[in-house]
Amino acid sequence: MNRIYQMERVETRDFNAFLSKVFLNMFLGLLLTAISAYMTLAIGLWAKIGTFGLIGFGIASFVLVILTGVLRNNGIFAGITFYLFSALEGVMLAPIFYVYTGASIITAFASAGFLFGIMAILALTKKVDFRKFGTYLFVGLIGVVIASLLNVFLIKSAGFGIVISVITVIVFLGLTAYDIQRLEEMAYTDGNAFFGALALYLDLINLFLALLNLFGERRD
Repeated sequence: MNRIYQMERVETRDFNAFLSKVFLNMFLGLLLTAISAYMTLAIGLWAKIGTFGLIGFGIASFVLVILTGVLRNNGIFAGITFYLFSALEGVMLAPIFYVYTGASIITAFASAGFLFGIMAILALTKKVDFRKFGTYLFVGLIGVVIASLLNVFLIKSAGFGIVISVITVIVFLGLTAYDIQRLEEMAYTDGNAFFGALALYLDLINLFLALLNLFGERRD
Protein backbone atom coordinates (compact mmCIF):
# COMPACT_ATOMS: atom_id res chain seq x y z
CA MET A 1 0.00 0.00 0.00
CA ASN A 2 2.81 2.37 0.90
CA ARG A 3 4.58 1.55 -2.36
CA ILE A 4 1.46 2.41 -4.39
CA TYR A 5 1.18 5.70 -2.51
CA GLN A 6 4.82 6.51 -3.28
CA MET A 7 4.29 5.71 -6.98
CA GLU A 8 1.28 8.02 -7.08
CA ARG A 9 3.35 10.79 -5.50
CA VAL A 10 6.08 10.33 -8.12
CA GLU A 11 3.53 10.40 -10.95
CA THR A 12 1.89 13.52 -9.53
CA ARG A 13 5.25 15.25 -9.21
CA ASP A 14 6.16 14.30 -12.80
CA PHE A 15 2.84 15.58 -14.11
CA ASN A 16 3.15 18.85 -12.19
CA ALA A 17 6.63 19.35 -13.66
CA PHE A 18 5.31 18.67 -17.17
CA LEU A 19 2.36 21.02 -16.58
CA SER A 20 4.75 23.77 -15.49
CA LYS A 21 6.75 23.34 -18.72
CA VAL A 22 3.57 23.52 -20.80
CA PHE A 23 2.38 26.74 -19.17
CA LEU A 24 5.84 28.29 -19.32
CA ASN A 25 6.09 27.62 -23.06
CA MET A 26 2.56 28.88 -23.62
CA PHE A 27 3.41 32.11 -21.77
CA LEU A 28 6.64 32.55 -23.77
CA GLY A 29 4.73 31.90 -26.98
CA LEU A 30 2.16 34.58 -26.08
CA LEU A 31 4.96 36.98 -25.19
CA LEU A 32 6.64 36.35 -28.53
CA THR A 33 3.31 36.95 -30.29
CA ALA A 34 2.91 40.30 -28.51
CA ILE A 35 6.47 41.34 -29.42
CA SER A 36 5.97 40.26 -33.03
CA ALA A 37 2.69 42.20 -33.27
CA TYR A 38 4.36 45.31 -31.85
CA MET A 39 7.29 45.05 -34.26
CA THR A 40 4.91 44.51 -37.19
CA LEU A 41 3.15 47.76 -36.35
CA ALA A 42 6.36 49.64 -35.53
CA ILE A 43 8.01 48.96 -38.88
CA GLY A 44 4.77 49.24 -40.88
CA LEU A 45 5.08 45.67 -42.16
CA TRP A 46 1.34 45.07 -42.37
CA ALA A 47 0.84 47.81 -44.96
CA LYS A 48 3.46 46.14 -47.18
CA ILE A 49 2.18 42.57 -46.95
CA GLY A 50 -0.82 42.74 -49.28
CA THR A 51 -3.46 40.08 -49.92
CA PHE A 52 -1.10 37.42 -51.26
CA GLY A 53 1.29 38.00 -48.38
CA LEU A 54 -1.57 37.55 -45.92
CA ILE A 55 -2.58 34.28 -47.57
CA GLY A 56 1.04 33.16 -47.45
CA PHE A 57 1.34 33.91 -43.74
CA GLY A 58 -1.92 32.08 -43.10
CA ILE A 59 -0.72 28.97 -44.96
CA ALA A 60 2.64 29.12 -43.19
CA SER A 61 0.93 29.33 -39.78
CA PHE A 62 -1.24 26.31 -40.60
CA VAL A 63 1.79 24.31 -41.76
CA LEU A 64 3.68 25.16 -38.55
CA VAL A 65 0.75 23.98 -36.42
CA ILE A 66 0.76 20.66 -38.29
CA LEU A 67 4.55 20.35 -38.03
CA THR A 68 4.47 20.93 -34.27
CA GLY A 69 2.19 17.91 -34.01
CA VAL A 70 4.14 15.79 -36.49
CA LEU A 71 7.44 16.58 -34.73
CA ARG A 72 6.05 16.05 -31.25
CA ASN A 73 8.55 13.25 -30.63
CA ASN A 74 11.43 15.64 -31.30
CA GLY A 75 11.50 18.29 -28.60
CA ILE A 76 13.97 20.62 -30.34
CA PHE A 77 12.18 20.81 -33.70
CA ALA A 78 8.75 20.95 -32.07
CA GLY A 79 9.98 23.91 -30.03
CA ILE A 80 11.30 25.67 -33.12
CA THR A 81 8.02 25.23 -35.03
CA PHE A 82 5.96 26.33 -32.01
CA TYR A 83 7.90 29.55 -31.53
CA LEU A 84 7.95 30.28 -35.27
CA PHE A 85 4.18 29.87 -35.26
CA SER A 86 3.89 32.20 -32.26
CA ALA A 87 5.91 34.86 -34.09
CA LEU A 88 3.85 34.54 -37.28
CA GLU A 89 0.67 34.76 -35.23
CA GLY A 90 1.84 38.14 -33.99
CA VAL A 91 2.06 39.37 -37.59
CA MET A 92 -1.42 38.01 -38.30
CA LEU A 93 -2.93 39.61 -35.19
CA ALA A 94 -1.30 43.03 -35.60
CA PRO A 95 -4.29 44.54 -37.50
CA ILE A 96 -6.58 44.24 -34.47
CA PHE A 97 -4.78 47.28 -33.07
CA TYR A 98 -6.05 49.26 -36.06
CA VAL A 99 -9.61 47.97 -35.62
CA TYR A 100 -10.11 47.97 -31.83
CA THR A 101 -9.16 50.36 -29.05
CA GLY A 102 -6.27 49.43 -26.78
CA ALA A 103 -8.59 49.28 -23.75
CA SER A 104 -10.87 46.80 -25.55
CA ILE A 105 -7.95 44.57 -26.45
CA ILE A 106 -6.63 44.53 -22.89
CA THR A 107 -10.11 43.86 -21.46
CA ALA A 108 -10.82 41.05 -23.91
CA PHE A 109 -7.47 39.38 -23.22
CA ALA A 110 -7.90 39.71 -19.44
CA SER A 111 -11.41 38.24 -19.71
CA ALA A 112 -10.14 35.38 -21.88
CA GLY A 113 -7.36 34.71 -19.37
CA PHE A 114 -9.85 34.70 -16.49
CA LEU A 115 -12.20 32.25 -18.22
CA PHE A 116 -9.22 30.12 -19.29
CA GLY A 117 -8.07 29.97 -15.68
CA ILE A 118 -11.49 28.91 -14.42
CA MET A 119 -11.69 26.07 -16.95
CA ALA A 120 -8.12 25.03 -16.15
CA ILE A 121 -8.91 24.76 -12.44
CA LEU A 122 -12.14 22.90 -13.17
CA ALA A 123 -10.29 20.47 -15.44
CA LEU A 124 -7.52 19.82 -12.92
CA THR A 125 -9.99 19.02 -10.15
CA LYS A 126 -11.30 16.21 -12.42
CA LYS A 127 -14.83 16.59 -11.09
CA VAL A 128 -15.95 16.50 -14.72
CA ASP A 129 -14.33 14.28 -17.34
CA PHE A 130 -14.17 16.64 -20.32
CA ARG A 131 -12.40 14.05 -22.45
CA LYS A 132 -15.70 12.29 -23.10
CA PHE A 133 -16.93 15.45 -24.84
CA GLY A 134 -13.96 15.50 -27.22
CA THR A 135 -15.92 14.35 -30.30
CA TYR A 136 -18.64 16.96 -29.78
CA LEU A 137 -16.09 19.72 -29.21
CA PHE A 138 -14.20 18.91 -32.41
CA VAL A 139 -17.44 18.75 -34.39
CA GLY A 140 -18.30 22.15 -32.94
CA LEU A 141 -14.86 23.46 -33.90
CA ILE A 142 -15.26 22.30 -37.50
CA GLY A 143 -18.73 23.85 -37.57
CA VAL A 144 -17.36 27.18 -36.33
CA VAL A 145 -14.61 27.19 -38.97
CA ILE A 146 -17.04 26.40 -41.81
CA ALA A 147 -19.61 28.93 -40.59
CA SER A 148 -16.92 31.61 -40.26
CA LEU A 149 -15.72 31.05 -43.83
CA LEU A 150 -19.27 31.14 -45.15
CA ASN A 151 -19.93 34.37 -43.29
CA VAL A 152 -16.75 36.01 -44.59
CA PHE A 153 -17.21 35.09 -48.25
CA LEU A 154 -20.97 34.57 -48.75
CA ILE A 155 -23.35 35.55 -45.96
CA LYS A 156 -21.53 38.64 -44.67
CA SER A 157 -23.90 39.13 -41.74
CA ALA A 158 -22.88 40.97 -38.55
CA GLY A 159 -25.63 39.20 -36.61
CA PHE A 160 -24.49 35.78 -37.79
CA GLY A 161 -20.95 36.78 -36.86
CA ILE A 162 -22.07 37.43 -33.29
CA VAL A 163 -23.73 34.00 -33.11
CA ILE A 164 -20.52 32.40 -34.38
CA SER A 165 -18.46 34.26 -31.75
CA VAL A 166 -20.76 33.09 -28.93
CA ILE A 167 -20.49 29.48 -30.10
CA THR A 168 -16.73 29.91 -30.47
CA VAL A 169 -16.43 30.99 -26.83
CA ILE A 170 -18.42 27.93 -25.70
CA VAL A 171 -16.41 25.53 -27.88
CA PHE A 172 -13.01 26.85 -26.78
CA LEU A 173 -13.97 26.90 -23.11
CA GLY A 174 -14.73 23.20 -23.50
CA LEU A 175 -11.54 22.59 -25.49
CA THR A 176 -9.48 24.35 -22.81
CA ALA A 177 -10.67 21.88 -20.17
CA TYR A 178 -10.38 18.97 -22.62
CA ASP A 179 -6.80 19.83 -23.60
CA ILE A 180 -5.68 20.33 -20.00
CA GLN A 181 -7.02 16.92 -19.00
CA ARG A 182 -5.25 15.37 -21.99
CA LEU A 183 -1.95 16.81 -20.75
CA GLU A 184 -1.74 14.07 -18.15
CA GLU A 185 -1.82 11.49 -20.93
CA MET A 186 0.85 13.42 -22.84
CA ALA A 187 3.06 13.60 -19.75
CA TYR A 188 3.35 9.81 -19.63
CA THR A 189 3.60 9.17 -23.40
CA ASP A 190 5.61 11.51 -25.65
CA GLY A 191 5.98 14.17 -22.94
CA ASN A 192 6.18 17.01 -25.48
CA ALA A 193 5.49 20.23 -23.60
CA PHE A 194 5.55 22.26 -26.84
CA PHE A 195 2.63 20.36 -28.35
CA GLY A 196 0.66 20.83 -25.13
CA ALA A 197 1.57 24.52 -25.09
CA LEU A 198 0.37 24.89 -28.68
CA ALA A 199 -3.03 23.42 -27.85
CA LEU A 200 -3.55 25.73 -24.88
CA TYR A 201 -2.15 28.72 -26.81
CA LEU A 202 -4.74 28.19 -29.54
CA ASP A 203 -7.53 27.82 -26.97
CA LEU A 204 -6.65 31.11 -25.29
CA ILE A 205 -6.08 33.08 -28.51
CA ASN A 206 -9.39 31.96 -30.01
CA LEU A 207 -11.21 32.79 -26.78
CA PHE A 208 -9.61 36.23 -26.86
CA LEU A 209 -10.56 36.90 -30.49
CA ALA A 210 -14.15 35.73 -29.99
CA LEU A 211 -14.59 37.95 -26.91
CA LEU A 212 -12.98 40.86 -28.73
CA ASN A 213 -15.42 40.44 -31.60
CA LEU A 214 -18.35 40.32 -29.16
CA PHE A 215 -17.49 43.18 -26.81
CA GLY A 216 -14.58 45.07 -28.36
CA GLU A 217 -14.97 48.79 -29.03
CA ARG A 218 -14.02 49.61 -32.59
CA ARG A 219 -12.03 52.69 -33.53
CA ASP A 220 -13.85 55.41 -35.46
